[in-house]
Amino acid sequence: MAAQSRPSKGTAGSPLRVATNSFEIVRRPRATYYHYDDIKPEVGKSHRAHEIIYKLQEDNPQVFTPRAVYDGRANLFSTRNINSGENPRPRGIYYQNYAGCDNPAEARHIAIVSAIFSYYPSDIDQLTMPGGAGANTNTMAVNLLQIIIRQAPNIRHGFSPDARSFFTSSHSKDLAQGLQAWHGFFQSVRPVLGRLLINVDVANAVVYAPGPLETLAMRFLNLRDVRDLDRVRPGSPEWQKLRQFLKGVSVTLKTTRSVRARPIKDLVAQGGLFEFEKDNKITTVQASNILIGEHFQQHHNIRLRFPKIFGVRIGKDAVLPAEVCTVAHGQVYKKKLSPEMQSNFLKFSTQRPDARLRQIQEGISGPTQVLDYATSHFIQEAGMEIGTMPININGRVLPTPSIKYQNQVLNLIAKSGKWNVVRQRLEKPGTLNAWAIVVFDQQANTNVVQGFVRKLQGNLASLGITTRGEPFIAEGHPYQVEDSLQHAASQSVRGAPPGTAPSLLLVLLPNSAAEIRRKVKHWGDVTVGVPTQCIRQGKWEPAKDQYCNNVALKQVAQSPNNQFFINDYLQNQCKDRGCELSLGYNLNASRYHGADVGHPGPGVKDRPSVTGLVASVDAEATRYTAYAGVQEPRTEIIANLADMLRSAIRDFVMYWKGRYPLNIVFYRDGVSEGEYAQVAAQEVNAINEVLLSLPQLNPKGEWLPGTKAYQPGAKPKLVFIVVGKRQVVHHIRFFPLQAGEADSSGNCPPGFVVDDQITNAMYPDFYLQSHSGIQGTSRPSHYIVIENELGLTADIYQDLSFKLCHVYASATRSVSIPAPVYYADRVCARAENHFSESLRFGESDAGTTVSGPDPPFELERWQNGFNIGRLNRQMFFL
Repeated sequence: MAAQSRPSKGTAGSPLRVATNSFEIVRRPRATYYHYDDIKPEVGKSHRAHEIIYKLQEDNPQVFTPRAVYDGRANLFSTRNINSGENPRPRGIYYQNYAGCDNPAEARHIAIVSAIFSYYPSDIDQLTMPGGAGANTNTMAVNLLQIIIRQAPNIRHGFSPDARSFFTSSHSKDLAQGLQAWHGFFQSVRPVLGRLLINVDVANAVVYAPGPLETLAMRFLNLRDVRDLDRVRPGSPEWQKLRQFLKGVSVTLKTTRSVRARPIKDLVAQGGLFEFEKDNKITTVQASNILIGEHFQQHHNIRLRFPKIFGVRIGKDAVLPAEVCTVAHGQVYKKKLSPEMQSNFLKFSTQRPDARLRQIQEGISGPTQVLDYATSHFIQEAGMEIGTMPININGRVLPTPSIKYQNQVLNLIAKSGKWNVVRQRLEKPGTLNAWAIVVFDQQANTNVVQGFVRKLQGNLASLGITTRGEPFIAEGHPYQVEDSLQHAASQSVRGAPPGTAPSLLLVLLPNSAAEIRRKVKHWGDVTVGVPTQCIRQGKWEPAKDQYCNNVALKQVAQSPNNQFFINDYLQNQCKDRGCELSLGYNLNASRYHGADVGHPGPGVKDRPSVTGLVASVDAEATRYTAYAGVQEPRTEIIANLADMLRSAIRDFVMYWKGRYPLNIVFYRDGVSEGEYAQVAAQEVNAINEVLLSLPQLNPKGEWLPGTKAYQPGAKPKLVFIVVGKRQVVHHIRFFPLQAGEADSSGNCPPGFVVDDQITNAMYPDFYLQSHSGIQGTSRPSHYIVIENELGLTADIYQDLSFKLCHVYASATRSVSIPAPVYYADRVCARAENHFSESLRFGESDAGTTVSGPDPPFELERWQNGFNIGRLNRQMFFL
């Protein structure tokens, strides 16, 4: 599908000029680059590949002067034609005998055959023209620019030359358990209309503390003496935890000889006493006067002091005692942090906007110039020059919408993006027929619990919600979660007509109770179909008005009697037909979708990705149905989109008693720049194919074969917008130039929008900062318009997106992305609780060493063990 033609820029709102963390390439590359992508044999993983290519260039200066740049995979770029007649080896074959190879078989030859393409300055200029970055060859030109700017600083700081971010130990902070927080920088070339920019941002990472391996193990297990590691043996819980923690950590040998870091494959008990075969004799790693295995003393002048502590297996058969290993510098920790460490890391990484911009500027033009733009010989060889000041751009602050309640229309507090629901009644309040409170927090005080419940009842009454009778309060047993919930549910409906189900179970949890919460959600969502709401210790005890109101709003949104509630909705301030169509105030005009894919954690290969779709059913875009599914791990395109969409349309038709949607506005989360075209080709087409083939639905909700819901030419018009907010998608930030123009956190006020100067050269797009900052530097969301069959103007789809950020059901402030996108993300997260127990607890040990290629993923097993649940027509995911 071709990119959409760019509409005129938006004009609504008041102007605001800001700085952004983008720096212009004021002189573009003037050199011609020859591109080689056939490097044989393949050199494997990126870090190893860089080592080999680096040594190859070092050993052949007559060919590789100036140095070529390499992406760590298959692409090498040189300003000199390597295979020209002037070179001594015109066929491009160079022999590599890499010093430090543990295995002589690793000494190999590298063959670089003829260049496949040449990139001229005109090719780089093409990137800034409309649609210029979309062609395949131009995509590779962008990759060339990326590695030119990244190579020098990454090599200087000890990271892979093609890494998007590097980190330094300067001003680092110890977190706990052998982990540290480091500051660093992210950098990326961004072709925009009319110019090339480099987006530079502060990056933060958790890394393994470098230094002696035994010290890292002691910190992780909270041991004070290295001898305590003697007691950590196979089969113990400490062994399993340490094994999982250290797997993949790269170590070097404590020796003056330079040896590359290699990853840990597994742990070995009593590493200093491990027996191995040498010269056809059995010996041990421990230096000994009796045995001939004085290996480390003879070869490395290291005598083991603690031979009984663990060792590590490196490669196929090498074993090293822990005390001879050093943890390599700057290894990023990618596993899940504990809540306490996550909180400490957040504090470390939080910066006010002015401090963040100052740190970025110092990285480029400060005394140390850690980004090396002025001194990098790679940049100099390209003929590039990069500006040292962040560019200033013009944006606009959109008008804030009004929020309507039963008794009045609320205007938002200036620059705050929030409102107060105290003494406000919902537009169409309903009833909680029966509900219960289950207390799993064993330290909870009964009087405090009852006080919280009374306060909550008062807030519900103020919002206009009727509660029939007092809620049943029960004590929950942590080891009998389902039984406790079932008992409370049964007691809450005593005296009610047969078949009555509780409207809601409110569950009070201790501070750390992830497993109890999972069981609560599985019981409520899947087993019995009763909405549940969990509140953690420390949240409910103060019983503050605003918090209780937020809890009440969640209760209202989840209640089965709330199918026709409207918590709040946006005043229709648009008068033209296009705005009416886009906002859905024409009762059977538009419906809004949000879709997302949730992927397993880093390094997890034996769990599927989860897909989620929500779709509005009411005219005000406040009520949604939800669907989910599973697919192959780390697959971004939604495989079951057609099935979920058909089910969601059925809900809409049943809600409106036979009416079908006339327009569809679809927000898609989590798509990276390189996937826009793929989404357009597959997901947009899948939606259109569903709409074109959709049969009619009878009053019982059954599809009628051989019928068509839409007559030829009457297919609903589709608007498809990708929304990117997460850090893996973009790093653009905005910084007010005047303190008086900022909100209370120093960020741009809610509604700040930018739709030119830094926008995409391929698709119509805009940045919208829809929320007020709370702490740190706010991240705007990036909206890319992939399809616009309604022909909406920039003003309309920007205004629509901003308004949809104000209808998130449980918030009394604007949020950072439109509500349907937010809901889809919540559906994916909630789906983790919808797997059967055997799948939940049957994963393989993350520390187990598996040799050979990964086994085929058993998708069917996960599909069979997944249940969408009983509450998909309610907003159970809140």
